[in-house]
Amino acid sequence: MPNEFITFVLLGFSFGILYDVFRFFRFVFKSVKIQFLIDFLYFVVISFVFFIFLLAYNNGQVRAYYFTLSFAGFLFYMLTLFRLTEHGERFIALNLRNLLRKLTKSLKKVLQFIRNVYYNKIVLRLKPLRKNDKVGNIDESIFSENKAK
Repeated sequence: MPNEFITFVLLGFSFGILYDVFRFFRFVFKSVKIQFLIDFLYFVVISFVFFIFLLAYNNGQVRAYYFTLSFAGFLFYMLTLFRLTEHGERFIALNLRNLLRKLTKSLKKVLQFIRNVYYNKIVLRLKPLRKNDKVGNIDESIFSENKAK
């Protein structure tokens, strides 16, 4: 029993650390859809890990004190280290978000340059200059005048 007590408290503490990692990604990506996806992924991961621990320690039987011990470990993390890491995470996430913004602007410029080169060199070369010009074909009016004579 003491082994299970320590294990599930540490499991809850590790869930808090994992939540901190996922919270960092929430700071980086401000989109509501991405935040929902991150939260959903977090709950899938902790559910799977908790289920594996239940299988290992209690043959899959659900007991309320396992949830209580895990919650106590999670709460302990939230009340201690969670508050200390927030400012550092926000600072790093802000810098990372700015870096990602600059990279996407640079990538857009490169892609626009490639598109402009393609359009100016390839597409405009294939387009006829006048309505009556046919691309890749010989003007048929020259031959029709010679046949009529």
